[in-house]
Amino acid sequence: MNIKHIVSFFAAAVLSASASATVILQDNFDSEAGAAGNSTLNYNSFGNWTVSNGTVDVVSNGGWGISCAGGSGKCVDLDGSTGNAGVFTSSLLSLAAGTYTFSFDISGNQRNHWSDSMTMTLGGFLAQSFNLAASDPWATKTYSFTVASATSNYIIFNHAGGDNVGIMLDNVSLTRTSEVPEPSAMFLFGLGLLGLGFARRKSIK
Repeated sequence: MNIKHIVSFFAAAVLSASASATVILQDNFDSEAGAAGNSTLNYNSFGNWTVSNGTVDVVSNGGWGISCAGGSGKCVDLDGSTGNAGVFTSSLLSLAAGTYTFSFDISGNQRNHWSDSMTMTLGGFLAQSFNLAASDPWATKTYSFTVASATSNYIIFNHAGGDNVGIMLDNVSLTRTSEVPEPSAMFLFGLGLLGLGFARRKSIK
């Protein structure tokens, strides 16, 4: 194997380490609130989420005239049934350095003529406000961001108002799409190139 092939081998190894995809969070809420078909008002026993300062409802597709994303499974009404919309917060998420794709499905409340608003934040990386009419259909929102160094953060959906009818949420997904190579790996790669350079100079002499 000549020097050119060796350099290509090490470069490919570093790049392959940076190209892996890792699912950080994926939740369609279908396992919440017991058996399939169950809908539960003011639910707060989520596997990946907590509810504070109010309530949310888990809705099974078809419940109360609501269709979940894709016409199946379950989804979350972000304005529960106590007259006080809840703050919907994920469990603490560990984010390694890398690039990420974050997506979720939302629709209007599907039940009356007025609009609802909420904010979505993901640590200091994403912040977005939404104002949806009741008739707004399911839509997928997708965002990309980069984490420079390892950190921990929460995803937060904060619904305004409290009329017991809110924006619907489904299919939340956070994936690390590429990984930033560890400094130690890059250092070793650099040392390898340096060593090969010296070896080549010596062989030429």
